[in-house]
Amino acid sequence: MAMDLKFVRWVSGFFRALGIAALLLSMTLSRPGWAQTPTGAIEGEITDPSGAVIPGAKVTVTELATGRSVTLTTSAEGRFVVRNLLPGVYKVTAEAAGFAAKTLEKVSVSSGAVVNASMKLELGKTGEIISVVAEAVTVDTARQTVDSVITGTEVRNLPYFSRNFLDMAALAPGTWIRDGGSIDPTKEFAYRVVGVVGRSGTATRVQIDGIDVTDETVGTTVANFSPEAINEFQLTRSSLDPSTSFTSSGAINIITRTGGNEIHGNWFWDYYNQDMGARPHYLTRKDLEEFNGSNPPFKRNRTGGTIGGPFKKDKLFWLVNWERHYQTELRTSRVPEFPQLNISQSWPAGLRFTDHRLDWNITSNTRFFGKFHHDWNLATGGSAVSPFQTINWTNLVTFGLDHTGPRMTHTYRFGYVNFNNRIESQELKYKFLRTPQGIPYYLGVGPYAAGPNSLAPQATYQDNYQNSYEGSWFQGKHTLRYGFDVRRIILGGFANFAGPLSIYGTYDAATIAALKARGANLQDPLEYPLESFTTGNQNGFFNLAPAHGLPHGGHFNTRTAWFLQDSWKLHRNFTLNLGVRWQYDTGYFASKEVPREPDLERWGRGFSTYPEFPKDAFSPSIGFAWNVRGDNKTVIRAGFYKAYEMNILNNTMFDEFSMLPPGLGPEYYDISHVAGPDGKPINVDGKHPDGNYEDLIGTPIKNVVGLLGQIHEALNAAYANYQFDPKKGTSFFKQAQGLTYGGVIPGNQFKIPYAVQFNVGVQREIVPGTVLSVDYVHNHAIGLPNFLVDYERRRDAETLNVAAARARVNSVLGGKTVDEWIAANPTRNISAFGLISDTTYMGLYPDYIRARFFTGGFTRYRGLQVSLRGGGRSFWRIRDVGYNLSYALARGESASAVSRVEFLATPFDNRRWNWREAFGPNDLDRTHTLRWALVMTVPGGFRLNSFWQFNTAQAQNLTVPNLGGAISGANGFFGTDINGDGGRGTTPAADLLPGTKAGAFGRSIKDFKKLNQIIQSFNQNYAGKLTPHGEALVRAGIFTEAQLKRLGAVIPTIPLVPENNPWPWHNLFTTDVRLDRPIKLTRLREGMEIVPFADFYNLFNHAPANIYGGLTARFGALNYDYAAAPEGQKASDLDYARGRLNRTRQVLFGLRFNF
Repeated sequence: MAMDLKFVRWVSGFFRALGIAALLLSMTLSRPGWAQTPTGAIEGEITDPSGAVIPGAKVTVTELATGRSVTLTTSAEGRFVVRNLLPGVYKVTAEAAGFAAKTLEKVSVSSGAVVNASMKLELGKTGEIISVVAEAVTVDTARQTVDSVITGTEVRNLPYFSRNFLDMAALAPGTWIRDGGSIDPTKEFAYRVVGVVGRSGTATRVQIDGIDVTDETVGTTVANFSPEAINEFQLTRSSLDPSTSFTSSGAINIITRTGGNEIHGNWFWDYYNQDMGARPHYLTRKDLEEFNGSNPPFKRNRTGGTIGGPFKKDKLFWLVNWERHYQTELRTSRVPEFPQLNISQSWPAGLRFTDHRLDWNITSNTRFFGKFHHDWNLATGGSAVSPFQTINWTNLVTFGLDHTGPRMTHTYRFGYVNFNNRIESQELKYKFLRTPQGIPYYLGVGPYAAGPNSLAPQATYQDNYQNSYEGSWFQGKHTLRYGFDVRRIILGGFANFAGPLSIYGTYDAATIAALKARGANLQDPLEYPLESFTTGNQNGFFNLAPAHGLPHGGHFNTRTAWFLQDSWKLHRNFTLNLGVRWQYDTGYFASKEVPREPDLERWGRGFSTYPEFPKDAFSPSIGFAWNVRGDNKTVIRAGFYKAYEMNILNNTMFDEFSMLPPGLGPEYYDISHVAGPDGKPINVDGKHPDGNYEDLIGTPIKNVVGLLGQIHEALNAAYANYQFDPKKGTSFFKQAQGLTYGGVIPGNQFKIPYAVQFNVGVQREIVPGTVLSVDYVHNHAIGLPNFLVDYERRRDAETLNVAAARARVNSVLGGKTVDEWIAANPTRNISAFGLISDTTYMGLYPDYIRARFFTGGFTRYRGLQVSLRGGGRSFWRIRDVGYNLSYALARGESASAVSRVEFLATPFDNRRWNWREAFGPNDLDRTHTLRWALVMTVPGGFRLNSFWQFNTAQAQNLTVPNLGGAISGANGFFGTDINGDGGRGTTPAADLLPGTKAGAFGRSIKDFKKLNQIIQSFNQNYAGKLTPHGEALVRAGIFTEAQLKRLGAVIPTIPLVPENNPWPWHNLFTTDVRLDRPIKLTRLREGMEIVPFADFYNLFNHAPANIYGGLTARFGALNYDYAAAPEGQKASDLDYARGRLNRTRQVLFGLRFNF
């Protein structure tokens, strides 16, 4: 007993010292960070019947599941605050001399929420108790934060086909949930990205029980969890809590389940196969023959469960969770133009999760917990003709210590996160094409895209060591929160992006017509003319330092931060929240151990310096909550917050890699320049002394594939015989003439991206237990997208080398005049002169081809977000009705309509990357999104749990198409480069169709009639005229305008869109319903039940086609005539090729056992 008392005193002393240290650190601007608050709070005011406050009243808060209780007294203002409460159900009891005690039962506490438990005591005898039941959903009277909370019961009982724990974020207004493969192959199938405020979800922070599990390499999460293990899910969308780590968009906070005083748990099993779904109407005759008139094969089994209870009542608790999925389906490839790619491929996947947790109530005020989590997954990605397989596994260890006192609270978290990923390219049913040397290669010719997957092989590793502390101090009208965090992040791995030989051919309407005219086989991709190729070595390290058992590839970061917030009760009905956060990353940029290339100064002063993370990265916040009438029923709230953005390793690693000498990383070369690691050009046939093979452009691929195989072999032989030395040789950036992956950070000129968040809104209790929230949310980001702007201005029209162009033309003319040559060669065009090259349009410097630097853009989200939440109501014979409705009327816009603004992007205009016309809705923008969850018990004891979803279609850009002919491939600069800004590759970058803005199609342009009016205007004002590249030749006196027109070097005439063509947009509407019938087994044990269930996904079988677009006048484009098309390219074939917005109706059966 004496030992216990001594230990308790030690713990109390430890927390007191820790709290004082934290407060001093906060006030002296020390270096430390934090994670989003994993607990909630209860606060309130105790008054007498007249409304006067009662100082010194005794308040006891008790957690019902574990019996843990915290006792304190009210302040001189009659207030009390209890923080560090795990999400769950509590009871609050208030006592004072001369008054009857009062208990507020079933007070629900959510993560991050501050629950108002104010009570008015009645006169009466001491010892008399009055009980009142609290509503499950109440108005938040203390915070300006815009967030949504989804309970564990909703997570487990609502139907969702994937059972991914992040899918429930769809219940929050303005969110967009996608498969993780949409941002990176390491996230294929098993992971989700949760887009918030119009963002891609890359930087949405994810934390579990106070430990950050965000993937610092590519974004989203490194950990997956069983829904059975989740107690609560919180998603914050605006006015982030100042404890939240690096993100300028949103944050997810997951609290897992704990054991309690009663043994409780559950087990589930469900099953689905192809015969339990509606047959898609768009299946082709080949599909029906191959699958015997049924759906493509699909089989899935899932099972798992959770059990928890006490080791010692009110003291020590345990919980264990385990779950496993196994799934295999058939992925089909259907390419009407190239039927050899029409194959079906088995697509296996699997998931496993396990959690083990121990909770110890050391005292009524002090709690400790420890937890171990492991998850593993296997997924197959890519396409059926270019597949890869990825394996991921994660280990997470968490320890937590919480102390709640009458005036001060303390929370400490330690976490270790270990994430591992490996990806391998797979040659399965489809056999890759090979060069005469036996080298498998990737071939891209229009819709033909098959071969080794360039995303493999690769591996990604991440270790996080996190130490976090948060404290609070309640005094008078102030509740002061403060905290710090120190975490060590060790990243590593490799990725051989440059490895496979990749060959690309020209595929456009004019090329197809020319091949058809000469009797070529249009279904043979090797008949098409070569447009470009890429090759590279077999290395894959981007960072010099060793890590994770590898000789290179390591990136190290120490992230420190602190925060301070004061919740100031200016009036009993008005709370003002003032806060500040400070953060610092030592590894936000590449390692300083790698020298910077001095040549970078050519493009900007300071570009060759080391970029520095600013030491003044403060994030101020201010907000208020006004309890308008003081009745806790109507609150007006508003908030402002400045938030900085994370920098994923997939951005910075390209910078370090390009500064190192050749031989370490995936060094790729294209048709314009191939050289070994020593800088010596690869010249396999003796005809290309400078390593430039652009003279092969236009040659049928079948005639050069052998030569390309020789180039690939020679390059890799040169690298195999080369010894990498980081201290010897020039940088790869300089040697490759700027042709490196990604881009370079412009030294001290780079500014950290950030966003200004603002929200204003109202919460209103409609009826007891039902709360309506309406908020206007505004998020404006500066520095996003992460544009790669080519400061070298590759092939820009203004960089014409007149002497080189004149020499090139004269070598073709052979002594003739231009007019004489045209008369003698009536079938030839501008391509015969080979003017589009890096020597003719040479950029700024002759010894460089490209120089891409990180340059920031702008992103903006504006939305009206509405949420209606309530439960516990009955109507007629329908009982236990609960509802969660969310709606957003929003617009998400970005420069160049980039959707993944947190990653690297190319602007529409390399000279004016932030010009107004290129700022508009991106493909994540949805004008309207409406979701609602509805649960109820109907007569007969059946329960109907349903999730409904509706959203309008995405926006689309309209760009100038290359219709082929004289302007095919690289010569597109003479036909489609309207702004003359050149291209970052060998062909021009896409230019917006004049008369339109970014994201206009589907927004300001909503029908084919208006689109055709814009096309007609374009044809009248632009078609047949010269681009800036042609105009430069005319100004130099090399050609006349008339001569260039005769040579076909003009802007094309775009065919109109047949107005009876298939409609490109479809709204999405789905209804998922779970029907179950609990069978009570109370004779065996109280609360025990078996629950058979059936899930109906997409109940009304609404599976419209995906969007399609483009103005290329070939199959798949808007202006292709599908009514007059040949077999295999009809509207029905387009319907198949477009894919679906949603799966067709599916029925899943399962069984739950709860106890």
